[in-house]
Amino acid sequence: MNQILATIKCPADEVPRIREQLQELGVNMIEEQKVPYEQFIEESRMNYDCVYQQAWEEKKAVSYLHFSFDDSAEGREQSYFIEFHLKQIPLNLCYTMS
Repeated sequence: MNQILATIKCPADEVPRIREQLQELGVNMIEEQKVPYEQFIEESRMNYDCVYQQAWEEKKAVSYLHFSFDDSAEGREQSYFIEFHLKQIPLNLCYTMS
């Protein structure tokens, strides 16, 4: 089945809080990827991909939290539910084929 991959980009010190929120919203499998600042700024757009001002100003490595949903009506509903309940934290979504 195809997957909807989601990524949240955040400063490392925000990871525990965001991880806890995601788990409370039903996300069980979360992979953390540490990304160098240079890669982060190449891949990101302020206030669209990452709303944390300190991620841009501190010029430190950033954490990407990756998780996924099935590409189904239920998976898309779960994705919407999480995005709706994580106010001001954008999910970067990408479809993959398996």
